[in-house]
Amino acid sequence: MPTVLVTGCDKGLGVEFARQYAADGHRVIATCLDPGTAAATRAIAGDVRVMKLDVSDLAAIDALADALRGEAIDILVSNAGIGRPHPPFGRTDYALWQRMLAVNLIGPLRLAEAFVEHVAASRMKVMAFVSSRMGSIALNLTGGSYAYRSSKAGLNAVVKSLAVDLAPREILVLALHPGWAKTEPEARVDVDRSVAGMRAVIDRCSRHETGSFLAFNDVPLPW
Repeated sequence: MPTVLVTGCDKGLGVEFARQYAADGHRVIATCLDPGTAAATRAIAGDVRVMKLDVSDLAAIDALADALRGEAIDILVSNAGIGRPHPPFGRTDYALWQRMLAVNLIGPLRLAEAFVEHVAASRMKVMAFVSSRMGSIALNLTGGSYAYRSSKAGLNAVVKSLAVDLAPREILVLALHPGWAKTEPEARVDVDRSVAGMRAVIDRCSRHETGSFLAFNDVPLPW
């Protein structure tokens, strides 16, 4: 069965990705900031390895890739991210912005660089990055959320470049919007439905769609 590596499995979408893939018989490597407190992830039935990773720690990403050297990874799901808070104009928290960029943008690129050989050695060859509709410049009609929007817009730019650079190695690269999944109080999409939708997009997409920005319900989104 395929092997899947998912980051950000401390809660929410990450836990659900790990649960659904394990339930389908996949081998799952679920990374968490603190495996000791990730009770929901550790309780998942199936072939699940829970490993420690802070994606803002570039050396830790390299160390994990080295620890998994020789293991083919069919699907790399870059899910770890910081979504809140969203200070308004005039009250920008610059330390938070730098932290968001480290986790939402820089870490995912380093993850791709560190694990490219693992993915290239697999049968499926997929890198999927959990982005956000809020990273779309064309769809920004309400302003605000400067830190979060810029981190996800930057991630989308990374995805497009990765798609070009990794096409010769037949690696499919996708940016996925999970919908307003119910990891937030006002959200409207159940987490299980969001993850099932993103998984369906990953399964459906073929190599010629590399670099696409798609919602969990398979609707293309503008950059």
